[in-house]
Amino acid sequence: MYYQQSSGKVFWIAFITSLIVSSLVSFTMIYLLPQALSKRESTIEVPDVENLELSAAEILLKEKGLKMIVEDERFHPTVKKDRIIYQRPASGESVKRGSTIRLVVSKGQEETKEGELIVPSVIGFELNQARVFLSEKGLTVGVVEREESEEAKDIVLRTVPEPGQKITKDIPIKLVVSSGTKKVEVPNLRGLSEYRARLLLEERGLSLGRVLFTTSAEHSFDIIIYQNPKPGEIVSKGTKVDITINKEGG
Repeated sequence: MYYQQSSGKVFWIAFITSLIVSSLVSFTMIYLLPQALSKRESTIEVPDVENLELSAAEILLKEKGLKMIVEDERFHPTVKKDRIIYQRPASGESVKRGSTIRLVVSKGQEETKEGELIVPSVIGFELNQARVFLSEKGLTVGVVEREESEEAKDIVLRTVPEPGQKITKDIPIKLVVSSGTKKVEVPNLRGLSEYRARLLLEERGLSLGRVLFTTSAEHSFDIIIYQNPKPGEIVSKGTKVDITINKEGG
């Protein structure tokens, strides 16, 4: 009798549990899943249309279910007429299907009067390449100013006057080029405490890396006995220096 009651009880528990699970699955399939899919399908990644012809950009955006509006037209020294200079939202952003992408379209190069020239863009050029390119355009390089940058050494960061401005050929172009990432000498941390080493590294534009521990009877305790990079090495600012501290065993 007890066995029959237990079996019946187990059956009803299993049956009710199965019913609940089935209901949850059905609810998910009928209500939640379609909503999730609908939401997923309602958003789209904005394609890159910059530098495309306006007609090509319109076709691409339409295929993606997006609208477009020409927000402005501007002269541009390098982007050809009727091509896209700028888009908003930017490519890669997620927007709702049917959203409007705002575009700025190039009117081509601005017409110049006799004796006038438009400053071309040499940003990203190596210094000597920029000199040659500007010379071919009838322009000369004046002052070359160096500035610390993450860009490689001698890469042009900006020009004065800026690209697109109209000047006469007798006006030299000032180039601001990268001096590269500033290098610093690694200080000697041996014999210092971790606290003093951290302060000294920060003063040099460096930072503390891994802190390791060892035990050596040949040295005082609680001081740094090894470091990497070694003292005197020339490294880039921001480099991490690992240290090993002598700790009393125990």
